[in-house]
Amino acid sequence: SQFYHHTWWKYYGKFTTYMARLGHILSGGRHVAKIAILYPIHSIWANYVPQKRDDIGAVIEADYDYLTDTLLRLHYDFDFIDEDVLIGADIREGKIAIAEEEYELLILPPVTHIKAATWRAIKRFVDSGGNLIGDTLLPIALLEGSAPQASAVADLFGIEPMAALRRHRDGAAFSVHRNGSGNVFFFGGPGLSAASAREALDSTIQKCIVPDVTIDHKEVFYLHRVKDGFDIYFFVNTSRQDLGEVEITFERIASPELWDAERGDIRPIIVFRIKNNRLVVRLPFAAVASHIVVLRGPLEKPYISASSGLIESFDGRTVRMAQNGPETELSVCLETATGSKELRCPAKSMLPAIPLPGPYALEMRDDNALLLNAWKMTVAAEKQIDTFMQPDYDDHDWLDVTMGAWEMQLPQERDNSDYPVTLLYRTAFTIRDMPQRTRILIDGFSGRKRALFINGHAIRNKGRRSKLDAEIKEVDVQRFLKSGRNVVAVRLEVNRRTDGILDPLKIIGDFCLQETDAGFVIVDKPTVLQVGDWTKQGLPFYSGACLLATNVDVPEHYLDGRVELEVACGEDVLELWVNDVALGSLVWHPYRIDVTELIKPGINSIKLQVTNTLINMLEGVQKKSGLLTAPILHHRHRYRVAAD
Repeated sequence: SQFYHHTWWKYYGKFTTYMARLGHILSGGRHVAKIAILYPIHSIWANYVPQKRDDIGAVIEADYDYLTDTLLRLHYDFDFIDEDVLIGADIREGKIAIAEEEYELLILPPVTHIKAATWRAIKRFVDSGGNLIGDTLLPIALLEGSAPQASAVADLFGIEPMAALRRHRDGAAFSVHRNGSGNVFFFGGPGLSAASAREALDSTIQKCIVPDVTIDHKEVFYLHRVKDGFDIYFFVNTSRQDLGEVEITFERIASPELWDAERGDIRPIIVFRIKNNRLVVRLPFAAVASHIVVLRGPLEKPYISASSGLIESFDGRTVRMAQNGPETELSVCLETATGSKELRCPAKSMLPAIPLPGPYALEMRDDNALLLNAWKMTVAAEKQIDTFMQPDYDDHDWLDVTMGAWEMQLPQERDNSDYPVTLLYRTAFTIRDMPQRTRILIDGFSGRKRALFINGHAIRNKGRRSKLDAEIKEVDVQRFLKSGRNVVAVRLEVNRRTDGILDPLKIIGDFCLQETDAGFVIVDKPTVLQVGDWTKQGLPFYSGACLLATNVDVPEHYLDGRVELEVACGEDVLELWVNDVALGSLVWHPYRIDVTELIKPGINSIKLQVTNTLINMLEGVQKKSGLLTAPILHHRHRYRVAAD
């Protein structure tokens, strides 16, 4: 769920604003895709046998899945169409028109049975100049009417359907066949998926259609819509890796813009070129990053087609850019009304980046947690009820259990399965340095007549609602604690085999945890944090925000250019302050921001608030959180070059 108990709930508005903008721009208008894939449901029905997997049904399913994934990675957008829709489509001039969309290529996954009207529509599409690809199997029967003549299928595809079926069953090698009449192709043999025929699929499609978009990385997917006269393209890095710059080309040539769904602004793409009559741009794709590119309006000259620097602005007369690498000379290529023009200027030596290695002064904005998930358990005997909660009670012969249904953890089934059953639980934790405000979160007790004891004292306070969850109760237990070993005991009446203590018991407060051979020990809360995973620094189950502060000495000559702060903090949420000026929050990659206007010569204050997005406290696991690498101040020299 995504609700108030999540650590990042206060930042959720940034996500919903992004999604609202994205939903608005990608809804309505017309979807652009040149490929239609026939939905092979009738062939699956005809070949499906409930008792066993049939090889025909298996290849239909495998290649259907393979086409779905591979076409996205080859950057050919498509729609699935069922037979009834195809039968009712307007087919003319080599295109299948359905509503406002038009398809130039029809792909048939392995099919054995289709409607007679579907076959006639396919034939009419090819006769009008359309492109057709068949995969592995061809129709051998129609669902109504007489079966298609084998010669008719052979005329269209250049292979008889039964021959295709035999080649598949005989394990023939993968092959690509092109019929002499019409732009019709057939993939024979084991199937696209079994042959991993990605390159063959790509090259065959290129013989059929001109790609709407090309992308030089398989992890970037795209969507193209036309809305209000705008060509809108949505690109997304589907991986969690930084891909660097990715080259994208467009069939349509127009002025390119970036529409930022996070910030809500529109910026021109300054550097682009025309190659092979296609518009070419390069865009950076951080982990799971996305871009909206909008093409509108005629291409106007002059424009910048290439640059060795990072272009910041271009007004037609002056180029402003920042150094982008160790080059000794910066160059810019302009495309003007009279031809290409190259601008050059000498580059300065790059200044080294300034690391901020820490340690960082630490302020914990939320409670640390100690999770108790290892218990001793027994079925209560009458003589134990009044004494089991005492710290010195001997429980060595009780059953060792963890969180979960009580009866599932018994070494053997009970002789008597009657209910209710009263269970007794005991566990312990150690305090070396007494914290100031310690509470316990009561969560996950499944049963009735619960009684909780700490060091022999009954906790009669029912607790108040925890900020984590309305169902979790928070109880102040500070006065019941002591230095050294503390014993927690629970009496619980269960009424079914799945009852028991289902979630870890949580001790929360302003403390740190020190790991020992015997488990975690509560010690004084930390005041500093090293760069790296904070779950290894006394905060193994910490769920919330840490404010980290440090100072950095910036030499005066660093202020003549552009200064950026880069932080690698996994997938956490980052808030930034530079010299006490708030820069807002960064909720996803890249965690990099321009701080040029805020940095001054000499000592600068840097504060970073990191909020982990994994609720380690509730999940009872240790997952990396916090700054994973040292923040870095990057410097780029800036340059101004006159185009005239």
